[in-house]
Amino acid sequence: MTGIFLAISGLVLLWAFRGPQWKVLIRPDVLNSVLGGIVALGLAWNVKAVMPGMAAEALVGLSFQFFGASLLVAMYGIRPAVVMLAGVTAIVAVASDWALEEALRQYLLLGVLPAIVACITISVIAKFLPKHLFIFILGHGYVSGVVSVVIPAIIMFSFHHIFLPSTAGLSMDIVDWLVTLIILSFTEGSLSGMMLAVFVVYKPHWVPQFSDQEYLRQATSK
Repeated sequence: MTGIFLAISGLVLLWAFRGPQWKVLIRPDVLNSVLGGIVALGLAWNVKAVMPGMAAEALVGLSFQFFGASLLVAMYGIRPAVVMLAGVTAIVAVASDWALEEALRQYLLLGVLPAIVACITISVIAKFLPKHLFIFILGHGYVSGVVSVVIPAIIMFSFHHIFLPSTAGLSMDIVDWLVTLIILSFTEGSLSGMMLAVFVVYKPHWVPQFSDQEYLRQATSK
């Protein structure tokens, strides 16, 4: 599987670097937030917990932690987020002494997959809802954070139960699993929404995806 994970990760990063969007990460006014975000998220990935009585793999690789993929997408966009998540994975892999296959798997499952789901969610919100500061924070921060955990977890849980039922090491109590997923997803959404709100208010230059002209024009026109 290492070769497959390596090929997929390579293609993802190649796609991320092909467009000019990733260059937002090296803008002088954004660079500090990028470097700090990678380090902070690397630490967050190392802080994990599980509910009492549940197996460590009860969420199919998802434990109680702040994943942050949706927040990076909301702040910088999907391509820059994918690049940053590669940096986060590298830091955690070195600190945790991960093998190459484990590092690539974590990158794809905890980083790329949630980031893609968050990007789709944000695109739907931007298309069908008006551009408003409240919608940006609640939708791009909170809602996309919740969905970015729920959808990947359901996909992985279903895949393991269908194809790897004997090796998944999962809790077979679906109620416990759902309760854990609900708590985890709402925690992710709450943290993402709060942090996005703080950055937009106090450090708007750290959020290139946010535009005063687009999201505050209604307030300024009144």
